Amino acid sequence: MEGFAAQLSDSELDLLKKLPGVVAVRPDTRLQLHTTYSYKFMGLTPAREDAWYQSGFGHGTIIGVLDTGVWPESPSFNDRGMPPVPGKWKGICQQGQDFDSSNCNRKLIGARFFTKDASPRDSHGHGTHTSSTAGGASVPKASVLGNGGGVARGMAPGAHIAVYKVCWTNGCYSSDILAAMDTAIRDGVDVLSLSIGGFPLPLFADSIAIGSFRAVEHGISVVCAAGNSGPLQYSVANEAPWIATIGASTLDREFPAIVQLGNGEFLSGESMFPGNEFPSTTKEFELVYAPAGGKKGSEFCFAGSLPKVKIQGKMVVCDRGVNGRAEKGQVVKQSGGAAMILANTAINMEEDSVDVHVLPATLVGFTESLRLKAYINSTRNPRARIVFGGTVIGKSRAPAVAQFSARGPSFTNPSVLKPDVIAPGVNIIAAWPQNLDSRRVNFTVMSGTSMACPHVSGIAALIRSAHPKWSPAAVKSAMLTTADVTDHSGNPIMDGDKPAGVFAMGAGHVNPQRAIYPGLIYDIKPEDYVTHLCTLGYTRSEIFTITHRNASCSELLKMNKGFSLNYPSISVIFRQGTRRKMMRRKLTNVGRPNSIYSVELKAPEGVKVRVKPTKLHFKQRNQVLSYRLWFISRKRMTREKLSFAEGHLTWINSQNHLTRIRSPISVTWKRK
Repeated sequence: MEGFAAQLSDSELDLLKKLPGVVAVRPDTRLQLHTTYSYKFMGLTPAREDAWYQSGFGHGTIIGVLDTGVWPESPSFNDRGMPPVPGKWKGICQQGQDFDSSNCNRKLIGARFFTKDASPRDSHGHGTHTSSTAGGASVPKASVLGNGGGVARGMAPGAHIAVYKVCWTNGCYSSDILAAMDTAIRDGVDVLSLSIGGFPLPLFADSIAIGSFRAVEHGISVVCAAGNSGPLQYSVANEAPWIATIGASTLDREFPAIVQLGNGEFLSGESMFPGNEFPSTTKEFELVYAPAGGKKGSEFCFAGSLPKVKIQGKMVVCDRGVNGRAEKGQVVKQSGGAAMILANTAINMEEDSVDVHVLPATLVGFTESLRLKAYINSTRNPRARIVFGGTVIGKSRAPAVAQFSARGPSFTNPSVLKPDVIAPGVNIIAAWPQNLDSRRVNFTVMSGTSMACPHVSGIAALIRSAHPKWSPAAVKSAMLTTADVTDHSGNPIMDGDKPAGVFAMGAGHVNPQRAIYPGLIYDIKPEDYVTHLCTLGYTRSEIFTITHRNASCSELLKMNKGFSLNYPSISVIFRQGTRRKMMRRKLTNVGRPNSIYSVELKAPEGVKVRVKPTKLHFKQRNQVLSYRLWFISRKRMTREKLSFAEGHLTWINSQNHLTRIRSPISVTWKRK
């Protein structure tokens, strides 16, 4: 028996901890849940030379999604044209409330839940959205009330989906998550997708890290959301080196909904309210913000805070924050308001997550919200109208890092650069349970690293389909070393008003087209992670808790002198008194035989870097060659406790110059 969940008193807990067969006892922690166009934005089309075609659209792979369940009637889970269920599949379609085996098919091949007297059916919407993003079928004429129309497809439209319901209205419990991961391993999934997380934890206390190590041992790729606590440093979650940790980026698709003020000025905003279908919504209204006589929190439009008398038939300004964005619109409507302007505060700055509001509404950025409030204060009779502009593509620079996307460096393990990559996570349109919206929509828009994660899970399934024998580390390496660091205009990917750094975007923006055939990969075996944990100073019992392997660190480190994890990105830490570091990396040729690669280097500021050799000649396919890197710090330790620099190293194919294997370099100076 791997483990069990139980309710224990303090005395029972102490007794249990002392039993000789008990590895660890952990409290059950509650974690949180952190498209029609995104596949086109990432260059996926059904053309012959495309990654979709080359990977068979993900045929034969199984994506396991741990989330809030599934709405099986969604057209995204239609199995038309799907191949039979793979012979290796051992899972079930678990019967529950309003759910039985007839709800599964060749697309949705399995569904389970992990609490008593329940059902795999999704009553939240998050799980339906994420699983359709990863592997949803093609659905023509998909839109959200007329906005963002097109063919909806998951990243791997030919992959099978298995759903594990571990999240409920009050969150996602670590015991359910661990049980689901164990079950998914036995069921036979190829990729595990978890848009779930909490705060950074030491690996031995992190259920997702422990469960995912077991999955990786069984050859399963694990992809997790980085979290939505950006732009704070050290906020990245799911930071285990065997997990692919995904941040969020923007698309170049906008839903303009411009505010025309009574003084003739315009404020740019965005909304998915179908204003074009209701001409009356563009009429001018009186503006009101934090109305007199309102209760505490009226500026945020809390439930019960808005006096009906003061807002009846008016356009209400609501500050963003505390309660949900769409919830504010519901409060305004219930209180008699006619329209709403959602105003960003200094916390959200210009971040533009749109919603399908229940009344005419738009979201304005922080700069525009200051102009809006200045106008309200400048006149006795402030008035405004919203002009809805439908869907606009290609007018904004993208991708850029989403402001909410969690940032590195990793709190518990800065020797591995996190997040790994970024992927579309802002205003993503995907499947939605029809019964959760009175307008009976099949699709809705959501934002978060929760949306970015399944994009990469689907791409991992495409790579697995093209290369079924590759390890999870090889799949991850392919995505990291081929990621884009420039946006679609050819300029550096931005993070707000500055170029994005490695702690915001990791190796860059995932590029499925290039990831299918990366040329070279950095491979890692499960036992290498154990040695890596030894280098971090984890104790024998902590390593046993994480890996279930009885490791002697002194022996492992003696056998692997100068060990460094063969990670595709490079992270160097200079502590006080250290001036030099040496690292070794190994590359496996997964491209053509007789390939020659030359190194290109951009050294981080304040560091001299040497690479030896500077050329690698691979005579055969699957041949492994190694190189060494020396980092020499030329920077004087300052009074600052921490300082950072970054650069990159790229191996370029000498024959075609197109195959480039790029590794970001992060350097940290620590005073203590």
